[in-house]
Amino acid sequence: MVPAVNQIEVHPYLTQDDVRAFGTDHGQSRPRRGPRSPRARCLGDPVINAIAERLDRTPAQVTLRWHIQRGDIVFPKSVTRSRIEENFRLFDFELTAEDVAAITALDRGERTGPDPDTFNWIPGS
Repeated sequence: MVPAVNQIEVHPYLTQDDVRAFGTDHGQSRPRRGPRSPRARCLGDPVINAIAERLDRTPAQVTLRWHIQRGDIVFPKSVTRSRIEENFRLFDFELTAEDVAAITALDRGERTGPDPDTFNWIPGS
């Protein structure tokens, strides 16, 4: 039996296109953990910043929009009112195909969380 949902770490520095394709081929919903990457390292990336500047958006908005246009389900979080409002302003602009490709090309295979191939932590142990 294939899970209906597979939450994986995805951000511009870890695109996991092969895992995303497998999920799509098997009808899985695709929520993403770490849509902007922990500590927001990718938000300082020159490629993302150039796109944000051109579109008069923030790097966070560009990164979240990248996820949306790739078909990801994202759960941005914040306790700051201005950031929450910013997170809602993702649907009145689009990235070009070139923008999406440029951000996707930032993939470094850089994990910020545990690698599921080697992770052996068991809760309560």
